[in-house]
Amino acid sequence: MRLPVELTRWDRFDAALQARFYPEGEWPGKEGECFWVSCKAVPSEQVSALRDVLERDAIPQLVEWAKGIEALDGCSPFRREKQAFTYQYPLLHE
Repeated sequence: MRLPVELTRWDRFDAALQARFYPEGEWPGKEGECFWVSCKAVPSEQVSALRDVLERDAIPQLVEWAKGIEALDGCSPFRREKQAFTYQYPLLHE
């Protein structure tokens, strides 16, 4: 990904890896476009298994999603809208 990425561990959300794309002017205080990626913490006994799933499946899907947005022409209406990506953690049951 070429655009700036903000990464946050945020436990307010569902057990998931989530990302949002913010077009120019949509994130207060930030110039230009950017992605905000957040993920929820997991219990230590689930870290290893979840890491494998995230590295093998979730992160490649996230990168493909983000590259699809970056590949759009800057004047594309789709690139001028906020967009979201969610990958639910498969191992957690709350």
